[in-house]
Amino acid sequence: MGFWVYSSVSLVACVLVIGFLQQANASECDFFQGNWVNDESYPIYDPATCPFIQREFNCLKNGRPDLMYLKYRWQPHGCDLARWDYIQVGKQIYKDMDRTEAFEKALTTWAGWVDSTIDPTKSTVFFQGISPSHYNGTLWNEPSAKTCKGQTQPLLGSTYPGGLPPPLAVLKEVLSKITKPLHLLDITNLSLLRKDGHPSIYGLGGPSGMDCSHWCLAGVPDTWNLIFYNLIL
Repeated sequence: MGFWVYSSVSLVACVLVIGFLQQANASECDFFQGNWVNDESYPIYDPATCPFIQREFNCLKNGRPDLMYLKYRWQPHGCDLARWDYIQVGKQIYKDMDRTEAFEKALTTWAGWVDSTIDPTKSTVFFQGISPSHYNGTLWNEPSAKTCKGQTQPLLGSTYPGGLPPPLAVLKEVLSKITKPLHLLDITNLSLLRKDGHPSIYGLGGPSGMDCSHWCLAGVPDTWNLIFYNLIL
């Protein structure tokens, strides 16, 4: 009996990477030869709200007054670079797709693979759910907390005040349509209660960083693994 374990983050990343590589490999282009062009669709993410940019690299938040530096795109000669906000479904490429919609399409593609490929007599499939972040104290009834910094205790009780993230409903809806047996490692709610479990200023970025999406180890992911271990016993 084999075990297949997938996570929501790695699934979408894998689908996007595969799409990127398929497009890149199809083109015999030198990606390093080209020129910078103005593109009003840039930047492809908002640096003012992106929580993963370390402070020393966030020119916008640090007060840089000119914004044109955000509007340039590298254009190789004779081909185009695939962006992370593209997703390919079959032969159709979608640009600037809503993240939730892209997540649903990626899940649906994977679900089809499970139904067409997995033999339940030989394999058991587990899907690890959504790992949450804590960047808004209002969601745990502490409006003064702008990040997870300084949080030292879990929330009391078993319900997260801010509710479950919308992508979790998408995940459960898609998984409910899979005809083959599948077990959801539904770690979202128990992880939401651990606002204290992130590196905050004690991660890779040090005091200048703020990581409220990854987890300290030892910590919350050990419980995910413990639950998984109990399920396969």
